[in-house]
Amino acid sequence: MNNRLVFPMIRLAALALAAGLVGCTPGLQPTSMAPQVPATESLEQAALKLEQVRAQRAATEARYANSEVTCYEKFFVNDCLDEAREYRRVTLAYLNAVEDEAQHFQRKASADARDAAVAESIRVAEAEEARLAANPAPAPVVAAPKVKGPSTRPSLEARQAAQAAKLANIAAAERAAVPERAANAAAFEQKRIDSERRQRKVEEKKAASAKKAEKAAKDAEAAAKPKEVKISK
Repeated sequence: MNNRLVFPMIRLAALALAAGLVGCTPGLQPTSMAPQVPATESLEQAALKLEQVRAQRAATEARYANSEVTCYEKFFVNDCLDEAREYRRVTLAYLNAVEDEAQHFQRKASADARDAAVAESIRVAEAEEARLAANPAPAPVVAAPKVKGPSTRPSLEARQAAQAAKLANIAAAERAAVPERAANAAAFEQKRIDSERRQRKVEEKKAASAKKAEKAAKDAEAAAKPKEVKISK
């Protein structure tokens, strides 16, 4: 899907859903209808959707704040306010659905990447084990024994046995280190994913705080304006 079409689709779908619900009678308005959200196809598109959802959500709150001010200038104040609240509710419900779908795509993509990294680590470990099994350490060359007098040094057989044991220990240590390297790679990948998740949460909290501050400022500005309520005779 072309990324340039995502934001217009979000806005148009929200507007269409809002228009359809506002046109219903209060007793027939659906309360559990799940909005139809376009499927995300890439991480880039998911990030774009989330950015546009934040912008559209802020615009919806601003529109609602302005509608409240405007409604108090109309004859049918309550009807106007009800319509503004319904538009806001439906629009935010759709934007929440878009946000949930995009975040689900991101989580699945992260899980798939993590599984692929673990599978690759296992493949590398198995290949290393197969290589060591197919190419064992060469046996030491035994030199011809020299005729000498009695000596306190270890015998040739003992030295050969010690050398063979040393080589076997080295090979065993190499095989034992392969899974550890794979585990370290998987742990590093998990730390990177956790770091990105924490960064996203920090950014979301910052955006939420900014939105609340903006709404509070607008509410204060709206409350400072004189409100005239017309009462029907």
